[in-house]
Amino acid sequence: MKEANKIGLWLIELNLDEDYGIIRCTHQTKEILISALSLVKDINETRVILVPKKTSGTIKAIRKANKWSKID
Repeated sequence: MKEANKIGLWLIELNLDEDYGIIRCTHQTKEILISALSLVKDINETRVILVPKKTSGTIKAIRKANKWSKID
């Protein structure tokens, strides 16, 4: 994932039990990331559909809006 730093991409949280993850990116690359997520078809030979549920300006706000327990 060497190229991820060029668009400012960070995987902040991944919860496979509840089927969600939080990805951080810069505001300039948000649309690029959303488009790229739609191109992912499988992970480790398991078919997936990645759907952005919400975007926010801060990670704290995204966690609060979805009532995820881990708030920094």
